Amino acid sequence: MRKRILLFLFLLACGSVFLTACQPEPLPDDRLPVVTPVEQTRQPFPAPISTPVPTPTQTATPEFLVPLEELDSQVIQMWHPWVGDIARQIDLQVDRFNQTNEWGIHVEVERVGSSMALAQRFEEGFNDPDAPPNVVIAPSEHLHYWFERDRQVVVLNDLLSDPVWGLSEPQRAGFPFVFWQQDQTDGLQLGIPVQRTARVFYYNLTWASELGFTRPPTTLEEFKAHACAAAEANNAGRIPDNFNTGGWIVDTDGLTVYTWFKAFGLDSPWRDDPPGFTFEQPAAQQALEFLRGMVDEGCAWFSRSPAHDEQFAQRRALFYSGSLLDLPMHTRTMQRMESQDVWMLLPFPGFVHDRPTVIVSGLSYGIIDSTPEQEMAAWLFVRWMNSSEIQASLLQAGGGLPVSSAAAGMTEEFRRQYPQWGPALQWIPIAKAAPTVSDWRVARFVLEDGAWYALQFFVEPERIPAILTQIDETIREVVEHGGSP
Repeated sequence: MRKRILLFLFLLACGSVFLTACQPEPLPDDRLPVVTPVEQTRQPFPAPISTPVPTPTQTATPEFLVPLEELDSQVIQMWHPWVGDIARQIDLQVDRFNQTNEWGIHVEVERVGSSMALAQRFEEGFNDPDAPPNVVIAPSEHLHYWFERDRQVVVLNDLLSDPVWGLSEPQRAGFPFVFWQQDQTDGLQLGIPVQRTARVFYYNLTWASELGFTRPPTTLEEFKAHACAAAEANNAGRIPDNFNTGGWIVDTDGLTVYTWFKAFGLDSPWRDDPPGFTFEQPAAQQALEFLRGMVDEGCAWFSRSPAHDEQFAQRRALFYSGSLLDLPMHTRTMQRMESQDVWMLLPFPGFVHDRPTVIVSGLSYGIIDSTPEQEMAAWLFVRWMNSSEIQASLLQAGGGLPVSSAAAGMTEEFRRQYPQWGPALQWIPIAKAAPTVSDWRVARFVLEDGAWYALQFFVEPERIPAILTQIDETIREVVEHGGSP
């Protein structure tokens, strides 16, 4: 798909476009994060927000339940995209469930390898009733897509609110609403959060101090000033490998691009009539022009190496953007390369009211349509996996943000191991969700390709509005033709 998108963009002709206005959503002052670079202290998890899951009138025997004796010897399949420590933790927890659950349910686990591989394999089996698993751990946008296609995903409202077999209101309220929101459509709950993350900046405090800065950047102007100072220092140095480096390493990951757009005040890009994304907005144009300006001035640079953490450790980047999930790997890299620099995590700056910008996304449990017995067995397993202890164990193994306040209270070991992580919990109250529609699974990759093209030296900056137009058109075309990422 990428070659096709780049071909569309390469053939763009300059032209005028209609730019829609946007209104930012102001945030109250008491919900701003506090960044403390000197001393990392334990930060309280944000106060839980009640989750608006509909609670229907309960009956003595809800029709979606089956007699528990019919669950004996039920075998269900779970697919997940993980490898490494978190995959091993999943295996341990599933083994525990198989040995201890009172219903005689047996869960078989398959590591598919990645979210994209899981989606491809699952969708190849749409017409094969024996192929789909019973439980998946998948990105929220995929759950939305599968629900829209023949209702493949089970709606969880009744199961969640069942007084005996559901999650209690305190349990549900322990999940920040922004996490639940990603799995909702028209009041229907399609999934339960299992892992959440955000794009963040890894920032070198020691080097910034040597460059004369007394605090981390909190505005776009400061962000650019810090990057340009680092680039100037490297270009004036005596290490040839450091020439043309020093500022921000260009990162055109789709979620990074979307976060930049929101930092400049992007209005909701989703339009219902007709359905589709509209990134052709002034905020998106301003964001790409800002980033292109940084590239043209040498304050942001393209790295040929995907190991941005190593470039950071070698002071070829004052900061780089990456997933919060990268924190353990980044920490190990700094230790392996024997860097003595002090570093921290930062949210994206904001153009609107100079407020931080945090966009969260991630993976959720989804139950796939099957027989009543298998669906009930799958639900009992998913409910068991949502204990605070297991949530905390998955966080410890895989990183990210705690998906509930209960899990956050069980992260002392993780906090000690990664002291830069604690302040990130302060960002949850101001966080907003990545687009909660199925088309996001296509749009994020089109954004990635379009932004990469817009930041190339051989593309005139004046063509950025036309590129945004083509991004919208390409998303619509790929979606209309049934394309997948």
